[in-house]
Amino acid sequence: MFSSATILLALAASATAHMTILNPVPFGKDTLTSSPLAPGDFPCKQRSGVYDITEMNQWNAGETQTISFQGSAVHGGGSCQFSLTTDPEPTEQSQWKVIHSVIGGCPSNVSGNLPEAPEGRGAATFPVTMPENIPDGRYTFAWTWLNKVGNREFYMNCAPVQVGDGSSKASTASVSAAFSSLPDMFVANLPDTSCSTAENEDFNYPNPGQSVVEGNGSALGDTLTGAGCDQMTKMGAGNGQMGSPTQPEASQPAASESPAATSGYAAPPASSEAPAATSGYAVLPSNGGGVFAPGASSAPAAEPTAPVAAPTPTYGAEQPSSVPEQPAYSAAPQVPDNSTPSAPASGSDCTPCDNDGAVVCIGENQFGLCNRGCAVPQALANGMSCSAGAVVASASLKRSAKFPRAHLHRRHGSSLFV
Repeated sequence: MFSSATILLALAASATAHMTILNPVPFGKDTLTSSPLAPGDFPCKQRSGVYDITEMNQWNAGETQTISFQGSAVHGGGSCQFSLTTDPEPTEQSQWKVIHSVIGGCPSNVSGNLPEAPEGRGAATFPVTMPENIPDGRYTFAWTWLNKVGNREFYMNCAPVQVGDGSSKASTASVSAAFSSLPDMFVANLPDTSCSTAENEDFNYPNPGQSVVEGNGSALGDTLTGAGCDQMTKMGAGNGQMGSPTQPEASQPAASESPAATSGYAAPPASSEAPAATSGYAVLPSNGGGVFAPGASSAPAAEPTAPVAAPTPTYGAEQPSSVPEQPAYSAAPQVPDNSTPSAPASGSDCTPCDNDGAVVCIGENQFGLCNRGCAVPQALANGMSCSAGAVVASASLKRSAKFPRAHLHRRHGSSLFV
C-alpha cells in the first residue's frame, strides 16, 4: 500500500508536468501552476498575485508573436483559442475576443503525453498575429485549452500586453469597432459535471473566428453534455459590452465512441527553424466567407489578390530526442489562387512550348495546343500532317476537298484552321 506522502508526491509531480504558457510572459509567473482551472479560478487562474507583472509584453498591431509552452502533459493535444480583453486585470465580467483558434494538435500533436519534463519545451509553438485594426493600448492576452485525452479540463493562462508605445489610449468607440466582429471565447469543462466536451475529440469551436487552423489528423467533434452548457459556453462574453457576433449553437450528437486520432504525421525538422510547408495545419474558411491570414483586417479587399500564407507553427528548440514524432505544420489558405500560374514540369506527355494558345507540331502526325508552357500530343485528323512547324492538309486531301474561305481562321498566329 502506498503511503499518503507517496501519493501526494506523485500528484505533485503530475501537476508540475502540465502545461503553462512561456511566451508571452504570463502574469504572476512565480505563482502560476500548470493545473487546470477549478470553477472559482476563472478567469486567468485566480490566486494570490494573479496579476503581478513579471514582464510587460510588447505586441504591436499586425505583428506576429510565437506562442510557446512549458511542460509535458499535453493530453493528446486538443483545441486552443488565443484571446484578448481590454481589462488590465480581468474579472468574470470581462469580455474576451478570440484572435486565433487552433482546432486539434494544440499544444502538441501526440497521442498521449510528452516525456515527463516539468520545464520541457517539446510542445509545438504557434504563430499568432495581432489584428492590424487593434488600437494602441493595454490589453490582457489569454491562452485557453480544451484537452483531448484524460479528464475533461479547461486551462487558461493570461499575460499583460501593450499595443503601441503606450503614449495614447484608444477610445471606447475605436476598441468596440475593432472587437465587435470577433467571436467570444468559448468555455467548457468548468466544471465538466455541468458542461463537458467528449474525450478523444478535438473540439470544433462553433465560432472559431476568421483566423483558424486545423491540425493534421484531427478527430473533430462538437459533443457537449450537461445542463449548464448554455450558460457556461458564454462565460467568455462577460458583460458583453463590446457586442458579440451571432454564434451558432454546438450540436449534441448521440453518444458514440469517438474515432481514434490518426498517426499520419511528419517527423519534425532537425533544426529549430520553422519547417517547410507540408501536410499539417490548414487554414479553414469561417462563416461561409473567404479566409485571411491571422491578423489581416476583416474588411473586404477592393480587388482580389493572391492569398497570403499564414505563419507556420514550429517546434520548441529544446525538444528531447525521445519525444514522439509531431507534425510539421503549414497554414496555406484554402482560397482560389489568383496569382500567375507557373509552367508545369516537363514530362513524357508534355512538349515544352513558349506561346500560350499556339498550335505546336509534334513530329509529323501529332500536334498540341500550348497551355502554360506545355503541349500535350494529340493525333492529327486523317488527311492532315505537320510540315515546317505548321499543320497543313496533305496533298491528297487538298485535291479532294475544298474549304470555303469564310471558314478559315488563324489562331494565335498559327496555321491550324478551325
